[in-house]
Order: sequence, then C-alpha cells, then structure tokens
Amino acid sequence: MFYKKGEHLLKNLWITGYRSYELGIFKDDDLKVKVIKNYFKNRIINYIENGVEWILTGANLGTEMIIGEVVEELKQENYQIELAVIIPYQNFEGNWNDNNKQKLNIFLRKADYFSYLSDLSYTNYVQLINWQSFMLKHTDGVLMFYDLENVGKPKYDYEAVIKYIEKNPDYSLELVDFDSMQDFANSMFDNY
Repeated sequence: MFYKKGEHLLKNLWITGYRSYELGIFKDDDLKVKVIKNYFKNRIINYIENGVEWILTGANLGTEMIIGEVVEELKQENYQIELAVIIPYQNFEGNWNDNNKQKLNIFLRKADYFSYLSDLSYTNYVQLINWQSFMLKHTDGVLMFYDLENVGKPKYDYEAVIKYIEKNPDYSLELVDFDSMQDFANSMFDNY
C-alpha cells in the first residue's frame, strides 16, 4: 500500500519494519532474507531513480539490518545512495549475544553516518518516542515492512507516522504487507 498526499520530491527515506524474530528468521542464510533483500532492493532502486539520496534506518536485527546490506550492494553497483543509522540510545545492543553485537559493528562500519540520539543507556520509552520524532522530522517519507493484520513492533512506528501525517500531509508512507512480499517471492522463484 502506498499513501502519498503530497507531490513533493523525496530526498531522505526512512526504512523500517519487522524484527528478525517476528519474521521467524534465526539464521543469516534463511531464504526469507534473500526474498526481503531482493524486494527492498527493487523498491530502493525505484526511490533512487526518483530522487532519494539518503536511507535512514535504525539498528534492529531484521528489516533494518537487511536494509544495510541492500544499500551496500547498491553502492557496489554504483548507485548513488547514502546510509544513515540512527540509534535511540547508548548500549542499544547491551542484551544481544556476541554474534549479533558483531553484526551490529559491521553494519555501523558500513554506514555513511551513524549516531546515538541519547548519550544515556535505556532509561524509558521517551527515548524511543524521541527517536521516532527524529526519524520523521529528518525524512520525507517512510517505507515500512508492516502488515496491519500482523501486529508487531513496527506498530509503534506506524502509529507515530499516521499521527505525523495528520499534521504533515506531504509526508509519504509506503507499507509492505505479507501478501506483497509473498507475491514477490512467488514471482522471484518462478524465474529460477
């Protein structure tokens, strides 16, 4: 689904979505990762061709880390795109296992820019609200892997986006639901 009320050029695009555990992804070589990467690669190329210069994302395992891999591949293919990773607070990965912490370090090294919004470790949910607000104010639209019929962590970002659009009607929202992803997977594997 694509919601766009205004007709303005997008330069900065926020991309977010489901966490890996919400997608049932527990290994890097899971076939679902390949499908998600290819889907978002096609979408990001379309956005680049229409003026997007920066992708902004968080550092959650799942959609956001997959986006980092996609942007890296696109750069290797000579697409002009930059990646900014914005993390809500220090020690974001504090409870992660060593393997996931290593993934985060690699992800951040490949980013063109990264920053923590708060110099503190997690203290309360206001840090996450501040992060959402930052992402909304510094982007022109969002591409979100979120299905309204399959509630998960992206629900909170989705609700923030909807509230933001009420006051900022030119802000764009593109939702990717599970049906769209399944249709893409079916066509992807039909071509093999």
